Amino acid sequence: MTKKRLYNWFFVIAAAGYAWLLGHICFHSEMQIGCLFHKITGLPCPSCGSTRSVLAILQGNFGEAWQFNPFGFLIIGLMIVVPLWILVDWIFRSDGFFRFYLKTENLFKKKYIYIPAIALVLGNWIWNFYKYC
Repeated sequence: MTKKRLYNWFFVIAAAGYAWLLGHICFHSEMQIGCLFHKITGLPCPSCGSTRSVLAILQGNFGEAWQFNPFGFLIIGLMIVVPLWILVDWIFRSDGFFRFYLKTENLFKKKYIYIPAIALVLGNWIWNFYKYC
């Protein structure tokens, strides 16, 4: 993947994420879209509760956010850091985020990284089953 394509991709993801959050903040009672996976299968997905978790973090309710979905802390961190990092790269015409992405991608090809990461996601999914079923 090229640097330009990666940055454009992350820009679109960040914009969609911020639009989703803004929609929930401004129109929370009208936004009852919910999780497509849950609507189709009737089962919670590994990320079920992430939006509520991020909204709880923004309100300072960290314990509640953790109960909704611990991945909310990772999501909000990425929503803050990644766009800022890409903006800094753009301003200074550097490629720090691109190099970080490539190193991280290579790191996740190693079994000692991707197996625990998969186990963490599966563990979170099991916890979601426990909470929502």
